[in-house]
Amino acid sequence: MNASTKSNSTDPDFLAIKSLFEAKIIKSMKLLEKQGPTKMAKALGLQYNSYLDKLNNPQKFTFAHIFKIANLCDLDPDLIYKVIKNQARV
Repeated sequence: MNASTKSNSTDPDFLAIKSLFEAKIIKSMKLLEKQGPTKMAKALGLQYNSYLDKLNNPQKFTFAHIFKIANLCDLDPDLIYKVIKNQARV
């Protein structure tokens, strides 16, 4: 599957997340609460409240979660990791 086919098949909520990360608007994982949280929780195999807890405490995200989010959003996992790393420092 090439990149353009992948983007065309990516869920609109996940494309919105991709855009927010790539535009460097996401400075805190908590900002993802408004971006299809039920859909993302389900895609990650998490309960809704567990996903919200991870957004508020991003150090709880595993590398598997980070790579899954990156894959779902057609996004570089480093962008997600950097946000988590910066947020965990605060």
